[in-house]
Amino acid sequence: MPDLNQAQALRLYLEAQIELGEKEVFFDEPWEIPRVEKAVPSLPKIAPNASTPPTKPSIVTNEVPKAPISVQANLINTNSVKSPEFLKASNLIEFNAALMKDPIYAGTAPFILGEGGHKPSVMLVFASPIVGELAPKGIWNTSVGVMIERMFNGLNIEKKQCYFTYFYKKQALRPISSLIEVQLRNMLAKEAQLVEPEVIVLFGEKTLQFVFGRVTNLNQDAGKPMSFAGFDTTALLDPYHLMNDKNLKLLTWNVHIPASGFFVKA
Repeated sequence: MPDLNQAQALRLYLEAQIELGEKEVFFDEPWEIPRVEKAVPSLPKIAPNASTPPTKPSIVTNEVPKAPISVQANLINTNSVKSPEFLKASNLIEFNAALMKDPIYAGTAPFILGEGGHKPSVMLVFASPIVGELAPKGIWNTSVGVMIERMFNGLNIEKKQCYFTYFYKKQALRPISSLIEVQLRNMLAKEAQLVEPEVIVLFGEKTLQFVFGRVTNLNQDAGKPMSFAGFDTTALLDPYHLMNDKNLKLLTWNVHIPASGFFVKA
């Protein structure tokens, strides 16, 4: 049976609030009337209008850092009629053809498609091309590209074993909207699934945050083992920053690259 004194107190409390003419009634916790019956295990409390917990991220090697997104969840049901055409691609030729027709790229300024062979040792991902890279071969035609080629040669990975692409495949003249960013992330995930690289390398903080969200920080997360679309992934400093800073080159070579555990230096 309820405790009558407490039940009466509760009734008076409610009547007092009603007298105040409020539209809502507020409870001061705890307002539970104890019962003699055997207690039933209570369910976890859920805040009103609480959103569904986000899908757990992909498994992250050594649990550092935990990726704030799970791209795999967005790639379910790729055969759906409503799915974007690029998700239905079974190879890179079909994928690139779908990108050319996709609203994000169709009829716009030139964009750079990913380039390289199937199942490469590394898939190099950059945020977006700059003026000097808006041409066939993209970044490979620049002095930065030469530096990257030499760096991976030092890891016993030749240029022909590298696949390179951009998160946003045309020049970013303005900030990318969050909706387009989600679609671009799905594109990159699908591209990775078709390329099947051994390791994905994200260059620069902007690329890292495009892929794993704004909670990441390159100063803390560079070189850490992660996972994107089911593939081993790590992030390195912007190669343009490395060009003119010997200390950053040494940091990348001696700290960040070994930290991932994905490479064995020559």
